[in-house]
Order: sequence, then structure tokens, then C-alpha cells
Amino acid sequence: MGNDYSLKIEKLKGRRYDEALKEFILSEAFHHSDYSDCIKYTLESMLEIDPSYAYKVYAVSGRVHEKIAKELKKRGFHADYRYQGELKTYSNILLYGDVEIVVIKKNIKDKPYKEIQMLAMELMDILQGDLSFKSLEYSDRTRIKITTLKPTCEISILPSVWINSQEYKKTKNEIYRGIAEFDFKHKKVKKYLPFLNIARINAKDQKVKGNLKSISRLLKTLRADNERKMDLNDAEINAIVYNLSNVDLRTDSGHLLTLLPVMEEKLNEIYINTASFNELLSPSGKDRIFAGRPDKKAEVGKLKTALSELIEDLKKDLEAANLTLDAEITYAAESIH
Repeated sequence: MGNDYSLKIEKLKGRRYDEALKEFILSEAFHHSDYSDCIKYTLESMLEIDPSYAYKVYAVSGRVHEKIAKELKKRGFHADYRYQGELKTYSNILLYGDVEIVVIKKNIKDKPYKEIQMLAMELMDILQGDLSFKSLEYSDRTRIKITTLKPTCEISILPSVWINSQEYKKTKNEIYRGIAEFDFKHKKVKKYLPFLNIARINAKDQKVKGNLKSISRLLKTLRADNERKMDLNDAEINAIVYNLSNVDLRTDSGHLLTLLPVMEEKLNEIYINTASFNELLSPSGKDRIFAGRPDKKAEVGKLKTALSELIEDLKKDLEAANLTLDAEITYAAESIH
């Protein structure tokens, strides 16, 4: 077997550590099933993390939000606040994470990028010196990243401006409202519809009985645990999975492993077919995920290779147990400490 799954399981457990209980939060099946490490690693990675931990993250991020809003108001900055990130779709792989506070500046009078530069500096000034943070950094020059203490949560803060789409102007439905974020490191601006992306991921996942997010969690896990760093963010992985058809994603909970070759085929198509790579759309259907980013093709290739290796390792373990990827495999999701 080409991968050490006992080591990968240790990494997975590290993302599921409850600091208050001083225990790893894993499913009942993980503790009591006789499956191999490879099979347990795969199926455990696909499970949704107990939503109660999301509430704890929102409580922590809420305190950060309140601090920012209070201080910005004192300084004469008018802003709206929204949330995005993996907790909005419950496709996160960290027990305490990931969430992003979007700080959307209102009343733009100067060039937007100048106002966002000023906003970012004000946010850094407000947040510096907070003893409840383990770390604070703004190295990518797009979003501020903080790691909090007790519990250890990863929270991003994104300074941005509103972009009102034609659909929003007609309907006043906020899911059609976009934002613009500014990458000052590479001097780029990105305009997109985060709330429509979130709504469509959640809606499609319901239609396919949670399988979209199950596959998304597995791919994010492979990215996190791969020896070779993969430059694919959560939104890009979500978009790749979202582009599978509902038919491809439909199966029952006992046959989740049958989804893996389907996902492998999709990744391979995106990797080898230039048109598929360039035309891959976000869930909103408005943005080409990889257009103008040929460097991302190699990253898709890394993810495809990681999944292919996992599938081959699964096949070997399943064959030893007289099973195949198509076999029914029961894996209880109830959490146990």
C-alpha cells in the first residue's frame, strides 16, 4: 500500500480534537468497526462534523464581529457584515472552522480599492494586540486571518464592497447580491456571488441526500493530508464537485464509495480537457473558476492523483475482505467521544 493510513488518521484526528473535553470527536463506526484504516479514513472524512461545534465557532466569530463593528463605527466607517466559508455549507473538515466575516464597506466615495486598503489597515489596527488571538496575519493582502484561543478557531476577515447584480436590482433578493474582494499582493480584483453559491450548494446537496458535501469533505481531506501541497481553495473544490450531475451524485449511505470513481473521472476530464478546465463554472453559474489560471491545472492533477491512489488502496483492502467498491458498507455516523 502506497500510503500510511495510520498516519493520515492521526492527522484527521488532529482536526477533530475537542479542547474542552480533551478528546477526539469521531463516529461510533470509527471506534467499533473492523474496517481497515484506509476504509475508515475515507468514510470518516466524508461525515459531517457535529453542527454543535459550528455554533461554538459562530459564538467566537460573533465576538470578533462585534468588536470590529463597534470600533469601525467609532471611527466613522459604515459597513455591512455577512458570513461565508465552509460552515455556511457544513462542508468543513475542521472541528472548529472555517468561517469568514465579510466586512462590506458602504458609502464608497473614492476609488473602491483605495477605500478597501484603508479599511484593511483599520481592521488590522483594531485587531492587533488582542490577547484572545493566537495569531493575526495579513500576508496574502486579501483577507485577514486570525487564530483564536479557547477554542482554537480559524477565522478570516474579508474587507470588500457590494456589487449589485441585475438579478438583485430586479428581485431585491440578497442571494443575487455580489461582492468584490481585492488582492493587493497581485493587484487583482475578484467579483463573485458568494451567497448564491452557498444557496445552490445547499439546495443541490439536499437533492442528492448529502452526497455533494460528503465528496467535498473527502477531497478537502485529501488536499490537507497530501505530502505535496495543493493550491486549491475550498471554493474551487466545491465548484468541481458541484459540477457533477445529480444523477452521478445519487446513491444511498451504504454505497458512498461508488461515488469515488465518478469523481475521479470528473477530475481527470477537467485536468486533460482544456475546454472543461477553462469553462468550469461556479455554483452561481456566473464565474469561470479557473479561467486565466493555467497554473491551477497542475493542482487539479495533484488532487486527481491523490484520489486515484486512495481508490486503488481501497480496492486492495476491500478485495482482502471479499468486497468491492460497489458493496454495501454500513458506517454509522453517530458521534462518540
